[in-house]
Amino acid sequence: MEKNTPHYALVAIQADVRRLKGKAFTSTAKNTARTLGLNVSDMQQVIHGLERKQFYKSMTTYDDHRVWHDVYHAHSHGLEIYLKVMCRPSGGPPVISFKEKNS
Repeated sequence: MEKNTPHYALVAIQADVRRLKGKAFTSTAKNTARTLGLNVSDMQQVIHGLERKQFYKSMTTYDDHRVWHDVYHAHSHGLEIYLKVMCRPSGGPPVISFKEKNS
């Protein structure tokens, strides 16, 4: 399922990233960002610079239709970046995907 409005408040995601620092990103997100030449500090900068107008869509996970991911497209470091985020009340990294957007 998809929708055109964010499921999570962007400020909440940004606050989690600020609080969790490097732990705010899944290992997959860190690895794909590294292939783009970005480090955790760069990743944090991208997240903190996100604005609502960069929101693309919300979608449910393939495994559970009750779990939502918000997708953003950001321009940073000369790249168009695809970001997938979620709030995890029980903990865990809110940034689950951080890669170059496919055209």
